Amino acid sequence: MKYHNIALAYSLSLLAAMPALAASEKSLFNADDVNRDIVPAGTPAAFEVAFPNAQFSEAKRKIGENTFSFVPLAFIPLSDTQVALVSTGASDCTSQACSGTNSVHYLEHSAGEPQYPYTLKGEWLDVGMSGVVGNPASRWGWSKEIADAPVLYTEAGGTWQGRSCTFAILTELTAKEPVEIARIPLHMSDASSEDKAVSFDGEIIAADKGQSITVSYSGSESFQEMYKRGADGRFQLEGKSRVPEC
Repeated sequence: MKYHNIALAYSLSLLAAMPALAASEKSLFNADDVNRDIVPAGTPAAFEVAFPNAQFSEAKRKIGENTFSFVPLAFIPLSDTQVALVSTGASDCTSQACSGTNSVHYLEHSAGEPQYPYTLKGEWLDVGMSGVVGNPASRWGWSKEIADAPVLYTEAGGTWQGRSCTFAILTELTAKEPVEIARIPLHMSDASSEDKAVSFDGEIIAADKGQSITVSYSGSESFQEMYKRGADGRFQLEGKSRVPEC
């Protein structure tokens, strides 16, 4: 499978730079790195239903002007008879301005663990956060602690004029469709700054289910920010984040 070396090196440099959380501030999502070379157990049969022309758990799909190479990432159970298949799509466009994408397919199956045969109930090909140079999400996870439905976590970023940033997008997998409910800055470092030590690293550490999300930051400063859920269903920060914008 095709690697995008620039973004991979960038992601590894960010991980190396991130300090460990305090014992009392464990990440709520336990996010994992996306590894597009690993085919998760049980996903090939579901992937072939989501992408009928798939070969060896990889499928090409043209979206707009670009072609994306999709591979399966994970199952997220939605009910006893429904599962969300999450896949990542790398774009054949690898300029700084091009991004990858992530897809979600809702599949129905007989009661119990996800198992063939599957029936396709919905397809969404642009879900969550993606990176630059044609890359999809670099890290992912999910949690039942944020909202009534499972919430998908996708993380990615890039570097613009010496300033590197990563963001997380939270997507609630409602019974009807995936719905974006939050966009949260996680990392910022500024190599162009006169003060080379300017950096911030964040983790989502807590949630009051359906009400709020707490993000803890370390680096140049240590502080916490709370995102509260509004009437529109989105979690928003009251005021402006203390993390500098990219």
